[in-house]
Amino acid sequence: MNLTGGEEVAEAEGQVQPPALDPALEAQAQLLLSSVPEETDMDMEIDHGLGSRTDTRLSIGRVPSQMSRATMVRTPAARPQTQDKGIEEVEDEEHILITELKQSEYRQEESEEVESPKEPDILVLDDKVPITSRTDEDEYDTDLEVEEDTEDLHDTSGRSNYRKICSQFGVVPISYFVRHILDQELVMRYHGLGPVAAKAMALVLRDNVTLEKLNLNGNWIEGQGGEAMARMLEENDYISELSLSDNRLGALGARSICRMLGVNTGLRKIDLSDNAFEDGDVECFVEMMDNNKYLKVLDLSRNRFGEQAGEQLGPAIASNDILDSLDLSWNHLRQKGAVSVARGLKENVRLKQCSLAWNGFGPEGGAAIADALITNNSLHEIDISGNRLNADVAVKVAKAIAVNDNIRVLRMGNNLLTTIGAIALARSINETDSSEMEELDLTDVPVEFEFLRICEDIKMKRPNFKVTHGPILRSGNTMEDLGKPAIDPFKRKDPVMVLQDHIVVNDMRLLDILKRHDPDETLQVTPEQFMAALDELAVPYDKPKVHEAIERIAKEQNGRIYFGDFIKQFEKANDEVNEVSEVT
Repeated sequence: MNLTGGEEVAEAEGQVQPPALDPALEAQAQLLLSSVPEETDMDMEIDHGLGSRTDTRLSIGRVPSQMSRATMVRTPAARPQTQDKGIEEVEDEEHILITELKQSEYRQEESEEVESPKEPDILVLDDKVPITSRTDEDEYDTDLEVEEDTEDLHDTSGRSNYRKICSQFGVVPISYFVRHILDQELVMRYHGLGPVAAKAMALVLRDNVTLEKLNLNGNWIEGQGGEAMARMLEENDYISELSLSDNRLGALGARSICRMLGVNTGLRKIDLSDNAFEDGDVECFVEMMDNNKYLKVLDLSRNRFGEQAGEQLGPAIASNDILDSLDLSWNHLRQKGAVSVARGLKENVRLKQCSLAWNGFGPEGGAAIADALITNNSLHEIDISGNRLNADVAVKVAKAIAVNDNIRVLRMGNNLLTTIGAIALARSINETDSSEMEELDLTDVPVEFEFLRICEDIKMKRPNFKVTHGPILRSGNTMEDLGKPAIDPFKRKDPVMVLQDHIVVNDMRLLDILKRHDPDETLQVTPEQFMAALDELAVPYDKPKVHEAIERIAKEQNGRIYFGDFIKQFEKANDEVNEVSEVT
């Protein structure tokens, strides 16, 4: 039967209309209807037709948890009849028709089902994909909120934690740091961090396990920032290289860093240059050098360590057997401080590289360094540039490297070595067959032709040898070079100039060789004898060109070479030097 609320039952074709009831019977029917029980859940499940029609009319967004069937109301058949087609009669009771639905009860049941705590059911419309009903709480969820919560709970990079810390400290998060927080090397030179921003970074890096190299040069993090970094490194052993140059760490930073180096086992290289450390701060560094067993490279350059600091650093250097590289350049290690540091190098058995440049050692400190190089067998590279060293120190160093086969790089530029000192160093390297010298740096030290000739000899033996020097002079700049004729080094390829230059720089050596080939004392030799003398002297020359020039000269002189003019020139130069010496 078909149901419509409040409408009359339409009779099917061929059926007889039931007789009308009088008012008394109608009242009896109403009384009987109130005693009739409602249909059970089983009856509701049997009737599928009504349920499916109801389902299709429900809104997908507001689907009740369980579909309830509307309650049918029984009314007397005597009610005025405006019946639709298709409504069926009730067979169990005479004269009673089902005519309307109680919509209020249906809505009430629907409301109760929505508020029930049961899990939401799935509504299936025809053969389409099942749709899950939503609650009011679900309507306010967004993907953005879910991602933010997930990031806070599962962010292992430290980015969210860094933003929270910056918010607490009142600083702006540094976007570069956020982007590169998981890199193996983080370079943030001259970012203007300051103490507070450095502290925020340190709190985040404490748990970082990917960073290996950290460079914060030039950020002026001061003592507070240095202390925060030190506390971070007391817990983080993954960082192996740290650079805090030009940060004004001062006394607080020095104490914090040294305390950290006493417990940290991961750092291998640290740069603390240009941090205004003074003599009073050197005690913590001395203690650190005695206790640390892992640090390999220590840079304390460009600070304010003076003579007192040098006296304390010397014994610490002597006893340290861990450091491979130590940089004390651009300090004020003079007089007793310089001598103490040099003695420390003499006793050290581990250092491979040491820079003591620009400390003002003076001749006394330079002599102590030369003495240390005689004994020390571990140093491969030493830099003593800009220390007011003179030619006497250069000669002593030359004697030291003659017996030290381990020095590979020697830097003595910006000193008053003169051409004599430069020649002494070059000659020592050339004459020591066991020497492993790879580089000689004499920046701004003037040199002359003889120095260049010796360096060419060295390069013939060791093609990879590198030399740096100052301006090239036409003659030496010492008292011994006064009166000697000037030599243009750029014409030394000329065969005749080769002979003349070697007579000047080697005194009588070449002339003595030529005299041996002239037993008759005629001051003449054959071209073959002249070439043999050049070979014996190891003069650098182009053989075909020299041979051609000698043949031309011999042809002009009846097939022989006269060298008496060179002897006369040399004797004249010696006479002039003697006259100048007598006047002075």
